[in-house]
Amino acid sequence: MPFLPLVAGAHLPQVGGMNKKLLGRLFQVGLQLNAALTRRPALRGLESRVLTPFFVRLTRRIRGARELDGTPEALGHEWERLLGNRHYARITRIEPDSQTVYGEITGLCPLRGSGDLEACQRLMAYDRGLLAPHRARFVVLASQAEPGRSHCEIAIRPELLPAHDLLPAHLRRSQRQACSEVSP
Repeated sequence: MPFLPLVAGAHLPQVGGMNKKLLGRLFQVGLQLNAALTRRPALRGLESRVLTPFFVRLTRRIRGARELDGTPEALGHEWERLLGNRHYARITRIEPDSQTVYGEITGLCPLRGSGDLEACQRLMAYDRGLLAPHRARFVVLASQAEPGRSHCEIAIRPELLPAHDLLPAHLRRSQRQACSEVSP
């Protein structure tokens, strides 16, 4: 595959065949790199200000930008489409009353079992970045970083709607720790 410049107006080939396998491998390498950087305080700025925005732009450029109607279904399907592999990440249910899409990420995460939920929150800036142009909120409800978990559970909701009922995994753990420190 020739070098693919990320300049305005550059045309990228559609993903298919061997290109899809190559992109899958590149995604895993990028994920491992970002996970390692997000766990090191001195390198978090590189990950959050340079690499994650780069990977978001690259993904959106390769997969193509789409206009959405803002419905939960459209937001969930766009998240699946941008990640490009339903075996890795997929919608599990849609709740029309709360306008929320729930999903799971089953692909092996470099943070799996580490207990580092704060690193997971930082690493998921990629998914939040993919959905930001669509004004969607992306929340990790349960993380593979939690010991014993083999998948992440996520929620997607239009950002203008309240989300007090969607407790992020990294805050849920903090609340549990605070309660255990207070109780006798």
